[in-house]
Amino acid sequence: MSEHQVYEFVALERPLTAGQMAQLRAVSTRAEITPTRFWNEYHWGNLKADPAQLLLRYFDAHLYSANWGDRRLMLRLPREGLDVKALKACFPARGPSALTVAGANLVLDFRAGEEEPLDEEMPPGSLAALLPLRTELQRGDLRGAYLAWLAAVQSGCIAPSAKEPLVPEGLGALTGAQQALVGWLRLDEDLLAAAAHGREPREDDRRALRAWVRQLAPEQKTRWLLLAVDAPERPLGATLLRAFREAQAPAHSSPVRTVHELLALAKTQRERRERAEAEHRRKALAATEKRLQRRLATLARDEEGAWRRLERLVAASEYDEAMGLAEELWALASRAGAPSLFDTRFEALRKRQARRRGFFDRWKHRRPD
Repeated sequence: MSEHQVYEFVALERPLTAGQMAQLRAVSTRAEITPTRFWNEYHWGNLKADPAQLLLRYFDAHLYSANWGDRRLMLRLPREGLDVKALKACFPARGPSALTVAGANLVLDFRAGEEEPLDEEMPPGSLAALLPLRTELQRGDLRGAYLAWLAAVQSGCIAPSAKEPLVPEGLGALTGAQQALVGWLRLDEDLLAAAAHGREPREDDRRALRAWVRQLAPEQKTRWLLLAVDAPERPLGATLLRAFREAQAPAHSSPVRTVHELLALAKTQRERRERAEAEHRRKALAATEKRLQRRLATLARDEEGAWRRLERLVAASEYDEAMGLAEELWALASRAGAPSLFDTRFEALRKRQARRRGFFDRWKHRRPD
């Protein structure tokens, strides 16, 4: 398998200047470079720069993928207004992903690896699909960060006795970007279901937020307005929403679980899902068999007519329909304990329609046992 790596960077808040684009061109002569994007793929060699440094200096998001399974998503966010403590709790020191404080910024580094090479036909996900995570995190939606913690649990990097961070609301109803991250991190569906178990979905609290804002004292409203004036780049709406939710936080919350408890829940969830899937398959097979028996009963009432119709279909090169009818005639003969009779009649058909080799070649490979 040939080597294949893709590096993509995107600038969201600060488009690249002509000088910066020239600096990036010195990093790669083949890359596609625009004021908002750097993209390059490698079939040999590697990027001649540290992606983390490129991100901090020029960009807001970076996606890397290799056909041997390694994946990396990096998001640069302004530190101001973020719940840094809650975010750090989702990126344990021994986990595959990491959080780094870089001056006024935070860098969230999501990583996924694979020991065995992946199917090159499988797309690793796109940066466009994952980019909304950045805005969601700025708004105080920590579900994306919690998914990174779950990936660390799945990789076995966290002690069984360790407790989970605060579980964000709405874990059972992820956004499109969060669902893309689940696939990108290769998160186990049963582990995710276990994490969401017993957690209430997030209610739409926009009306309550509006009412809360109207009730703020005049001096509080003035402080919020001055914050918007002094820091226009700050996501004020997200900061205001987080302040509202902290003020409205319930006196009690769902119990914090250990990694061991979470994995036990995932095992139970997996067993329940597999039983349900097995039962679904059993019912589907029973329904299929019932339909087949009805068709065979109808076929048995005019078997001679069915053989004549099969020959007409073969002669007209209607091979798909002919194949289905031949299989049913074979099943009817087998049910009657006379498969040799079917073989005799089918061989006679083959001799009469010797020019239709395509049908008989297909039958040779599809004939039921």
